[in-house]
Amino acid sequence: MTPEEERSGDLLDVALADEIELVSDLVVAASSSPRHFTPDEVDDLLGITGGAAAASPSGTAPA
Repeated sequence: MTPEEERSGDLLDVALADEIELVSDLVVAASSSPRHFTPDEVDDLLGITGGAAAASPSGTAPA
């Protein structure tokens, strides 16, 4: 594979593109707000359901 072929595949990472889109959506929302978002509001903006319990591997909220 040539270096040019390798570079052409660099931007095909779908998961990375999705993460960049989520972060950009969050930045746009934050820049239009006069205050900081709560963790629950960030979850809502990112489309995450279940709050901290869903993010924890044990299913319990962190202490």
